[in-house]
Amino acid sequence: MILWTYRLAAAPLLTLALPLLAVFNKKVRRGLSMRLQRREFPLFQTPPIWIHASSGEFEYAKPVIRELKQTHPEIPIVVTYFSPTFALGVENFPGVDFALPLPLDLPGPCANFLKKVKPRALLIARTDFWPEMLSQARARGIPIQVFSYTQKQKRLSWLTRFRLNLTDQVDCVSQEDQRNIEPLKVRARLTVLGDTRYDQVRFRLDHPKELPAVLKPTRPCLVAGSTWPQDEDILLTGLRSLLNEKRLQMILVPHEPDPSHISDLKSQLEQRGLSYALYSEQRHWEDKDVLLVDRVGVLAELYLWADFAFIGGSFRRNVHSVMESLGAGCVTIVGPKHTNNREAMEFNNIQIEGWPAVSVVNSETEFENLLRERLRHPAIRVQFKAILKSEFNGRLGASRRLLESLF
Repeated sequence: MILWTYRLAAAPLLTLALPLLAVFNKKVRRGLSMRLQRREFPLFQTPPIWIHASSGEFEYAKPVIRELKQTHPEIPIVVTYFSPTFALGVENFPGVDFALPLPLDLPGPCANFLKKVKPRALLIARTDFWPEMLSQARARGIPIQVFSYTQKQKRLSWLTRFRLNLTDQVDCVSQEDQRNIEPLKVRARLTVLGDTRYDQVRFRLDHPKELPAVLKPTRPCLVAGSTWPQDEDILLTGLRSLLNEKRLQMILVPHEPDPSHISDLKSQLEQRGLSYALYSEQRHWEDKDVLLVDRVGVLAELYLWADFAFIGGSFRRNVHSVMESLGAGCVTIVGPKHTNNREAMEFNNIQIEGWPAVSVVNSETEFENLLRERLRHPAIRVQFKAILKSEFNGRLGASRRLLESLF
């Protein structure tokens, strides 16, 4: 009943609305254009594995692709994605044999895709369920497996049950996620295999991009990653004294390093009497308080230089990922808006050498006091870093377990 309501009402209405939305939204326009393009599908010698990831959830798929190519190099990999923003990143990722946007969720486009690709299995990264495509895949006997899935108890609903019943197996991140699904009595098999993104973060940190050596800090360093103006006001006010006293250096990495934001940050630093250097100038900054990063794509590598990390968004609305800083062994700090992130919550409850793996501060004063206390114990910081990395590495292996389950 739900599926037919979707087919006869929701899907057609959404499809009819797309051209109107495309007039006003460049991203929708590009996504629709990409889906309407004629494509030449490759003729694979053996049926491919099909992986679908929506937007940034391709990060969860990367280690699965890497593991699959290492263990079964003869099997082609087809990847579909939803957002056009990630098209080039998916299409150029090593190991992807063919990539394209997920077709419109209508009977004709879905049937045409499945007829041409003929996948042996479908793996879905976390959340992106499309009823028509999944029901047609099931009708053709294609196994459907969701991985790195999380489920909050308060979000249980008939819609969640409907979505999960379109799949054959749900690989949960934790026992708690599995327990939260069980009351729905879904017919899909439930397993606990862990979170594949840990594998991806570990790989990224173990294979870092090369950074300019002249920019390496010379004092204890805090990397403030993916910050917004609300975070930056707290940072620059709370850490001003420590920076002026030369007890600390800060690498400030704004989430949106556009020229206007960088210009505004320069003004704020000057108003507070803080000296700075720009990342793009690639000059020594040992006598400067702040390295202002005016480019994207290097945050994970910068955490490897840090003793401390502050994760942006946590004084705004939602904290960004803490995984990279934890994997680098940093003393990690977040603001009050962190409950959206399961790793921030989980590691806040883990004590290492008497310190939470993720500490929470609510004001400039708390931030300064926390850092002053942590700076007094360099030996504990060394032990903390080693134990935290070990704790992080204990969560690796979900990608391997996923493929063992699949095959």
